[in-house]
Amino acid sequence: MKKYIILILLLIISCTPDLLDDLEPNIPREDMVFQVDESSVSDGQTIFFEIDSEVEHTLIIFDTERKSVVSKQSFTPIVGLNDFQIFTKALPRKKLQLQLFKLSDEIKTTFIQIY
Repeated sequence: MKKYIILILLLIISCTPDLLDDLEPNIPREDMVFQVDESSVSDGQTIFFEIDSEVEHTLIIFDTERKSVVSKQSFTPIVGLNDFQIFTKALPRKKLQLQLFKLSDEIKTTFIQIY
């Protein structure tokens, strides 16, 4: 009889609904790429950054060892939080510099480690 009571108790406990975490999107500090000196980036990762104007901006990935541009992407942002997805399969697996330019002026820079 005790076996049946324990079995029923286990079934009742295991059938409770799972609790979900907050459904609000939380942006980890590591993804706010220009707020830290160096970040690690994997393929398909989305990075976030703040922009204060709607003028055309350019994101440049720069190889400091070879003094060459590895990737360059121009875009028209929205004021506030912007996101950008980085694909790293074609990038060298090393430390690179990520630069954000507004028109021709560098406004933010950080280093990214490609994995």
